[in-house]
Amino acid sequence: MKSSLNSQKTLFSVVFLAGGAGSRMVSSIPKQYLLLQDKPVFFHSFEVFLSMAEVVEIVVVCDQAYESLFTELQTNKKICFARSGMRRQDSVFSGLQALTSVDGEQLICIHDAARPLINSTMVKSVVEAAEKWDAAVAAVRVKSTIKICDEEQLVIKTLDRTYLWEVQTPQVIRLSLLKKAFDYVHAQNLTVSDDVSLVELVGKPVKIVEGSYKNVKITTSEDMILLQQLIKNDDLLQVNNCL
Repeated sequence: MKSSLNSQKTLFSVVFLAGGAGSRMVSSIPKQYLLLQDKPVFFHSFEVFLSMAEVVEIVVVCDQAYESLFTELQTNKKICFARSGMRRQDSVFSGLQALTSVDGEQLICIHDAARPLINSTMVKSVVEAAEKWDAAVAAVRVKSTIKICDEEQLVIKTLDRTYLWEVQTPQVIRLSLLKKAFDYVHAQNLTVSDDVSLVELVGKPVKIVEGSYKNVKITTSEDMILLQQLIKNDDLLQVNNCL
């Protein structure tokens, strides 16, 4: 969906996944609401979407108890809410039902609140790729050697990492394609681990867009320590560049 004011600006809606429990964090509150450099984890990425003129609306998928954290924000963006499901795909589907703009040609950007270190340049790159290919995802090349093992943890095969990518979010898919994919997985009772896997199941190509190794998803307390250091390093670099 192109803006009539600027043919170079691709409009999109956001499904912002902020409903995970984060059980591996051993915390009394979900990881996306913990403080990271004096701001809740979710806000680091959420403010990126708030700042982007291309964003038509944002559907926040979260527990009702945390809605006020979003409604208190001063913004002119349209923000709606949806409830999380048992699986990731259920949460995404719930988010889609809350969209008020349902043009099949529009692009839907899905992002994990637990990935705080994105920027608008990354988001735009994935959106532009999805505008051409109908589905695109941020990812980074796998650095480590990956092996397939059996149930006894004996190596079966070593994979060629030349062709391996670690998938991240944002993931951007055209709404009509996403609906078609959901119809298929619901009919087949399938479970997928990420959003573009839905597209793969209906035989459509997905474009990889190079992301960033800083785009870490918080899973454990060690990830919080890493992200704090990454933010400090970036702040220090900005200060040095200004000297």
